[in-house]
Amino acid sequence: MRIALGNIVQESNSFTPVPGSWDHFPAGSVLRGDAIVAHRQGTRTEVGAAIDVARAEGIELLPLLSATTSASAGPMLAEVFAALRDELVAGLRAAEPFDGALLVLHGAMAAEGYEDATGEILRAARAVVGDRPLVATLDLHANVTARMADLADALVGYHTAPHIDLYETGERGMRLLARILRGEARPAAALRRLPMIVPAENGRTTEGPYAAVMDRAIELMRRPGVLDASVFSVQPWLDVEDVGCSVVVNTDADPALANQLADELADMLWERRRDFAVTLAPTEATIRRALASDRGPFVLADSADAPSSGAPGDSTLVLEQLIAARPGRPCLHNIVDPAAAAALHTAGEGAEVTLAVGGGSGVPFYRPLTVTGRVARLSDGDFTNQGAGFRGVVFRRGRTAVLQIGQIALVVMERAVIQWDPQLYRSVGLEPRDAQIVIVKSPAAFRAEYEPLAAEVAVLDAPGVCSPNLPALPFVRARRPIFPLDDPASWRERALA
Repeated sequence: MRIALGNIVQESNSFTPVPGSWDHFPAGSVLRGDAIVAHRQGTRTEVGAAIDVARAEGIELLPLLSATTSASAGPMLAEVFAALRDELVAGLRAAEPFDGALLVLHGAMAAEGYEDATGEILRAARAVVGDRPLVATLDLHANVTARMADLADALVGYHTAPHIDLYETGERGMRLLARILRGEARPAAALRRLPMIVPAENGRTTEGPYAAVMDRAIELMRRPGVLDASVFSVQPWLDVEDVGCSVVVNTDADPALANQLADELADMLWERRRDFAVTLAPTEATIRRALASDRGPFVLADSADAPSSGAPGDSTLVLEQLIAARPGRPCLHNIVDPAAAAALHTAGEGAEVTLAVGGGSGVPFYRPLTVTGRVARLSDGDFTNQGAGFRGVVFRRGRTAVLQIGQIALVVMERAVIQWDPQLYRSVGLEPRDAQIVIVKSPAAFRAEYEPLAAEVAVLDAPGVCSPNLPALPFVRARRPIFPLDDPASWRERALA
């Protein structure tokens, strides 16, 4: 059995001014052929799982292309998207003969000219794969379109937010594909699309409205005849016409059962739509309360500036409030600013500097902030993720510096990366457990690693291109009505599929 493996992952945010470019694919994030196995085996990723399953089941794996961004961004530039798509297609052609293909994707990728860029990847792949089985794994924030469901034999999504089951999702996808190839499974898929988007902050599977729905999906997978079930809460900052939460159920040659169970899960998700509303903590008052507390650390999320959600990571709004509070105990913050990172490296460790940081991405309400501090540490920015999500993967921030501003250690990075793991700080000698306030830029995924060490966690009320206040964002393309921008009476009145 010969299985071709391709991996293209980017998550798009329609409201950020920073387009998806080659800058979001740092060294080591685009791998080809045997280099994919060399760099991804042993990692807790979908690709790592595919490698392990192939070895365990005697499958000949044909790794083609693996391209994964270090952070989300705006829709991909046309030339970047075309280059990746065309290389994947060329790899599939060169891999002949093969029996099936596994594609590790995200599902909420857009590109210039393609609102459904994931659907375009699947279309291009299907043109080569033909009638051979094609299975794709997706993030649970995927925007699953009818086109995607039609083009793949099965779509398999994460079951966890925070995302700690990347590896298990890869296992599910690879094992299902192997079963199809052995004639042990014939997927019948049911897709339900709902006119709703939900903020990621309360889209967790550990507690809250989403948890009950996902628990039910996992329970249904234990039923005879059910091959897989996924509930997708969608990337809510994706302003495309065909956007919405979705449910996918795959049964073994039983479309009636697939439709019945998909309806059940869709009803559950819709009934809980109002429970996803986020309570935000006022920034200034929360910082004051944290600094006055005898407990610590307080992990405060500036989720509206989260690189994992597509923000540029260069907001100074929370930093300005933190400096104004004149903390008497250690606090950790971070910001993306290539020019400032370069200037700090030029100044050198120990130098006292005054410079402007942040606000360079073009977000209208982000502005540079002039700060004075001491260059405490310089780094090449590389660190290996230790948390359950992406464990073993190296993230490359580019030139990185720690600027000590009184009691505030500000990590200045050349390039944005996801902020799920305390290694972002530990890799430059900063221990979050020893701080009174730790700022993370993530809506929910940070909780897996930060909640166990935090005295308290709060999501700050700060503006940004990833704000959970969805009705306040300038949606133009999304098909209406859609909750919470509108208030449809039922998802069944206008199912998106």
